[in-house]
Amino acid sequence: MPLVRDWWRSAIGAALLVWSLLAAVSTVRDGLARDADPVAALEAEFRALVFDLPASGLVGYLEPYSGAGTDAAIQMHYVAQYALVPRVVVGRAGPEFLIVARGTDRPGGDSRLDGYHQVAFFPSGHGVYRRLVP
Repeated sequence: MPLVRDWWRSAIGAALLVWSLLAAVSTVRDGLARDADPVAALEAEFRALVFDLPASGLVGYLEPYSGAGTDAAIQMHYVAQYALVPRVVVGRAGPEFLIVARGTDRPGGDSRLDGYHQVAFFPSGHGVYRRLVP
C-alpha cells in the first residue's frame, strides 16, 4: 500500500509542476506580446536630456513641424513637461535652452532656431539647443 501512496504523491507533484510551468510560460508570452507603454518610452527619451539642461528654470520646446497639434504631438509635449520636472517646459522658443522634438525639422531650415546652437542630439531624434547670446 505505501508504494501506491508514493506513486500518487509523485503523480500529483508532477502534475502541479507541469501546471506551474505552463502558467509561467503563458504569463511570460502574454507579457512579451503586449505593446510597450508608449508614455513610459517617451518619458525615458526625455529623461535622457536632463544632463544637457539646467537643473531648473524655463526650457523652451518646439513641437514637431509635421503633425503639430495632433494627439501624438500633444502627448509628447505633456510627457516632456512631466519627465523634466522641476524644469518648466514651455511650448515656444525664447528661453536659453530649447528642446527640439523629433520631427521638428522644417524643410529648408527653421527660423525658430536662429540664435541657437545644437548642444546635443539623441538617438530618439530629440535635440537640445542653447541660445548663443543670452
